[in-house]
Amino acid sequence: MSDCTQPGFVPVQCDERTAGLLKGWRLMAPAFFAFAATGAQAAPVDVYRGTLGRAEVVMELGQPKAGGEREGRYFYVRNGVDIPLKGTLGALAEALPVNDEWRRAQTDMPLFADAKQRSMQWRLRLQGEALVGEWVDGFQGKKLPLSLKHIAKYDPEKIAPHGVEAVTNAIVQGYGSSVSQGVALSAQSTPYDYLKMAEQKLEQGKEVVINPSLAWRPVQDPRTKFWYPRLTRHPDAKILSQTNAVLEQRHWGMNLEALGCVGSIYLSSGPEAGSLGNYNNEEIKVSYLSTALMSVVESGSNGCGGAHPNNHFDPFVLDLLRGGYMDFTRLFTGAKYGEYRLEFSPQMSGFIQKNLASQPEPHDDRECNDFLPEYMALMLNKPDKMSFVISGIGHAMGACLGSGVDISFKKLKPYLKPDAERYFQP
Repeated sequence: MSDCTQPGFVPVQCDERTAGLLKGWRLMAPAFFAFAATGAQAAPVDVYRGTLGRAEVVMELGQPKAGGEREGRYFYVRNGVDIPLKGTLGALAEALPVNDEWRRAQTDMPLFADAKQRSMQWRLRLQGEALVGEWVDGFQGKKLPLSLKHIAKYDPEKIAPHGVEAVTNAIVQGYGSSVSQGVALSAQSTPYDYLKMAEQKLEQGKEVVINPSLAWRPVQDPRTKFWYPRLTRHPDAKILSQTNAVLEQRHWGMNLEALGCVGSIYLSSGPEAGSLGNYNNEEIKVSYLSTALMSVVESGSNGCGGAHPNNHFDPFVLDLLRGGYMDFTRLFTGAKYGEYRLEFSPQMSGFIQKNLASQPEPHDDRECNDFLPEYMALMLNKPDKMSFVISGIGHAMGACLGSGVDISFKKLKPYLKPDAERYFQP
């Protein structure tokens, strides 16, 4: 199990999320659409940064194959949308959107020329470690200068989704980023995607002040149009920094998925291709914040090409005393992490079920109660409640997402470890 206390690692709660993959639900990092469509890169790829005309661009280029052909992708920094590239260095063709009848008949791979073999090309030559040349629009005859500096080299296979994760991504969401959920974006490990995220100026929402030393605010990447929280005040500066590192990585992951949906227009003619995949309607809620705990919920219905949309209700809790994701075994006597999820003592499990059965609720919610033990996730709600809710359930039972039971901190006291009460102080 990953160390859930360190920012950038997979949270312990996300082990439940991994288990849910087997039932067809959400993960943060779908398949690498540009390379997956044209063949995975087995060797390290080179990353370049520079200008196309006056526009700033970042390009990633694989090693030459037989005949000198290479595969790659690039994005304009202003919009962050990947455009596949393929060809020799002197005639590197740029993919065209799949947006007409002829192209719709050629799905499942990027298209680099129209029916009359016209294309847009990067005509490049090496100049030391840099690349220079021109961009040629074969449709309108327009030409622009290209100048690219080599900035990094990395192996995309080391960060790509594999196995069940990759298969489920294809089923549930279609296209997205190339980065597996367990990999933190950084200039060293993911230079191409890091540049896509790190230098984008975020729009700032109104600060929400809990007290003079505790506050948060929503921020928004204008390219993807959904808000995500950042901690702005906390008594411990180190905790503030660690917490924001976790929030930033999650925000970046969602942004990559949304931009991947936009970029899928170069591969798919589906109805969501070229859209934000409904990520712009994602709801991110800070349900609880104290100096000890921060509870956040990601919920919505998004996707861009999978078999069905990703209906989800995904809470996570951050430890603002020790940093990183909350390890709930620190709180509850007898709790442990099993192969797929957090497991409680028989006494506490019985207590949760008793509270669940005794609460007034519609008949439909009672049908959902049976799923709670298997799909349980923990979150906190104002003013002093811990919620045991359904998260990660399959698409067919999506109506049960978020249902469960609220239990006050006071009632949970008999099941807490002696040192745990400090997490629940006002």
